[in-house]
Amino acid sequence: MLTSTPSQVHPIETILSVGLKRLLQWGIPLSLLALVFSAPRGDGLLGYVLTHLAVLQIATFVFVVEMAPLTDSPWFRQFKRAWLASSASLVAAAVGFSALLTLATSAAARYDVSLQFLQLLSSLDIAWVVATLYLGSRKLWGRHIGLILASILIGACVLSIAIYLNTVGFTSEGGWLIDGAQMLRIVIPSDTVAAVVALSVVLVASHRSTAPIAQPSPQS
Repeated sequence: MLTSTPSQVHPIETILSVGLKRLLQWGIPLSLLALVFSAPRGDGLLGYVLTHLAVLQIATFVFVVEMAPLTDSPWFRQFKRAWLASSASLVAAAVGFSALLTLATSAAARYDVSLQFLQLLSSLDIAWVVATLYLGSRKLWGRHIGLILASILIGACVLSIAIYLNTVGFTSEGGWLIDGAQMLRIVIPSDTVAAVVALSVVLVASHRSTAPIAQPSPQS
């Protein structure tokens, strides 16, 4: 009797399974810590929020770094820009990972609902630009340069949120105090620059990945 051999696992299946495992590994202990040491009201809230946001981004970035080697062999060979399609899938997975981790830990920390929303928006925004920059710079210049550039971007994005919150503060209930003028002055410009840089790098990397390799001229 012929026995069928199992088909090769698709990279997306690997990302989903590993992502769930890493989500539990990060989410459970962080949520327990947040339940025990919930967000303070008044003094200390700014430091708590920024530390929480930084930890979320580190966890997401560690997941992206772990999964990035899967993009070395494009998953969607029927596409003209196969590497870009593979990388975009990993970026989407990173955004989902960050969202779930943020929602669970923010609720455990007992943030005001509006502050939970701010933390979620910040996490999603940082996660996609950092993952995009890392994958693009890794393709162009190697893993070490990608780690450096993405780490700098995490710090810069968290810093922009820190400047905004330090300038505006929180509501009396510890919620997100929205100041449109300060958002336009501090957050939006930094987000725009981060997005332009990340997209530029990944598009250049995509172009390089699809450019034909020059063949050496025949020796006479």
